[in-house]
Amino acid sequence: MRAPNTQAALLSYRLRASAVAARIVASWNTTAIPWNPLALIAAAWAVLTVPLVFFRGYNSDEGLAVSIARTALEDGNWLVPYVFNVRWVQRPTLLSWIIAAISAPFGSVSQITARLPLALSVLLGCLLIYWLLRKVAASVPAALFGAALFLACPLVIRSYVMITADLPLAVLLFLSFCLWWSGCEKGSVSFGRWLAVGIVLALAGLLKGPQPIAYFALGIGLYVLITRSWRQIPGLVMAGVICAIPLAAWYAAIYTPGDTASWAAFMRMVPLAPLPGPLSASFKTLIEALPAALAAAVFLAAAAAFRRPGLVRPGFVTALACYAFAASLVVLFWPGGSLPRYFLPMILPLCVLGGLGYDVLAARRPEAVAPLLVLTGALLFYALIYSALSPFLPKQYRQAQIEAARVTAAVQAAPAPIYRTGATALNVLPYVPGRILNATPDELAALSGPAWMVLPIDEAQALAARRPEQLHVIMPVGDAQQWRLLRLDKS
Repeated sequence: MRAPNTQAALLSYRLRASAVAARIVASWNTTAIPWNPLALIAAAWAVLTVPLVFFRGYNSDEGLAVSIARTALEDGNWLVPYVFNVRWVQRPTLLSWIIAAISAPFGSVSQITARLPLALSVLLGCLLIYWLLRKVAASVPAALFGAALFLACPLVIRSYVMITADLPLAVLLFLSFCLWWSGCEKGSVSFGRWLAVGIVLALAGLLKGPQPIAYFALGIGLYVLITRSWRQIPGLVMAGVICAIPLAAWYAAIYTPGDTASWAAFMRMVPLAPLPGPLSASFKTLIEALPAALAAAVFLAAAAAFRRPGLVRPGFVTALACYAFAASLVVLFWPGGSLPRYFLPMILPLCVLGGLGYDVLAARRPEAVAPLLVLTGALLFYALIYSALSPFLPKQYRQAQIEAARVTAAVQAAPAPIYRTGATALNVLPYVPGRILNATPDELAALSGPAWMVLPIDEAQALAARRPEQLHVIMPVGDAQQWRLLRLDKS
């Protein structure tokens, strides 16, 4: 007797849920349609990233790129990267060169000039996703949803203004895909377009070396194989040659014996330390790629059931999937392991697939789209709060700057070179003006003063014990007080 009542209750619940979902979808459409979509993207980008350009301090990874840029300006070491006085040739450093070039008119590298290229790459990524979705006849709400997926991805949120090459690399690689597809959809990729693809790939390679180019090479190569579009092979080879020329020239120009070991370690041919294996990396990457990964999966699962002839040109989804997943599988099973940031080039095509899913499902199955909209909105709200709080929580956002100001005040009261060991204070010292040099503990033990030193606690204590009359611990440094600032008096 209860079965009919249970079925009726379930039906009523589904109808209510479907009605709520339809209202959520309608709200998104209402928000997206009346406004200029490019203005909406620019406004969202501005409120999410611009405060961080001014108010988020460096971390150690960022300090590496900033120090290379700063050394290029101060010492003229442009072609061969240096971190202060230490040669660093693991890979090309186009991002640091761009930062140095932007900073040159101002005489020094600032946080604003260092973060601006990263923030602009986020905007370019959003615009490319929107443009590509509109190009394949997606609706404005769907195209904006694709851009929103990109801004809401946790991996991207962390990278909004992070001064590392990963996000600009992902955007440049996706630009090369967009250039290629614009010709491919017309039936032929012209010589000029292959030339442009090769130039963009060359810039991507100069950001982080040749390996990430596999996202384009393997993806498009697999598409050519699947579709038997053999006519594209000469153009693909030409783009590869164009890409290889500046990379090969840089490696040849800076090479000295012993560099190959450093290159092999950076490329994980001979990993210095094991990274997470396939199972752990795939789980972490899935979490970091939400909600784009979920939206793409929903689209791919529903595409067969809800085909809409003419929605996209035949082959587009195949090309996009090849680009997104071919190299990703190789990275996932790379012998040295992988990290979520290695999969950033996959995020942009996932966002495009998610945008396509919006058009396929919004009207037919709003209950499948509404949770994605809610999740995306929640993550964007988190990103907004994170950005909005940055001016008001200095210790949480700008601790490195605060520590650097303390060091700067002490050093300027008694000017002298600053010495460090290893990777000490790489997030703090890029803010500190003056001559900064790397040295070994033995070199510091024989150093003639006056000088300043920033050292880990154990090294500081050992060195102070060896030179108690001349070397004095001035103050702790670091967000966890993990380093010590020492003053070496004149010998």
